[in-house]
Amino acid sequence: MARRARRRGRGTGTVAAVAAVGLIALSGPVTEVAATVTASRTPLPAVPAPAAALPGQVRVVAPAPAAPAAVPPVSVVDIPRPQPIEVRVRPGVPYGVMPDTDPPPSACGGYANPRQILPGVVPGVASATVSWQADGSAAVQRYRVQAVSQQLVSGLQPDPPFQVAAQPADCVPVTVTFAGLTSGVPYVFWLEEEVPDSLGVLRWVQVGTSSAVVIP
Repeated sequence: MARRARRRGRGTGTVAAVAAVGLIALSGPVTEVAATVTASRTPLPAVPAPAAALPGQVRVVAPAPAAPAAVPPVSVVDIPRPQPIEVRVRPGVPYGVMPDTDPPPSACGGYANPRQILPGVVPGVASATVSWQADGSAAVQRYRVQAVSQQLVSGLQPDPPFQVAAQPADCVPVTVTFAGLTSGVPYVFWLEEEVPDSLGVLRWVQVGTSSAVVIP
């Protein structure tokens, strides 16, 4: 009886030890679960929500444009002006001077030098009237007009007929008339001026020629 009692006591102790170990084993997970649940209930600090953006997009913020620089008005801008060039010639050094090519004014109209006066011709029946503007030169004494035939003859050519007119006092047209010309023959009229030469001798100088005119 005493032996059976010892065996039972040993068995009971073993079962109690196993039960104790089981309780210790079970107490570990339960404690961990409780700690986990308690930690999840702790409130977290507030975090600002990010701006909404689509997946794969990048949000870029452009910098503000710079203010344009101030431009001064045109009236304030200093524009350089061309300056005249002054040329100084040392005394005694020769230099070119532009000649004056303008003809002097004429009281009766300007003429070239030498003078060129084109007479006008009005043909008539075996006649012709020749007129021109008087030359304002004081050196002109008289005018002479020659009617030169353009129909050649054999041998020496005859002297052409001519008319002489005085120099008028005013700037007026001068007119001479030819008569006894040959009808159907072309004539050219030469206009000459009587002027003194360098020695003071009067001579005739041709100053104009008309085109050929056929006398009716």
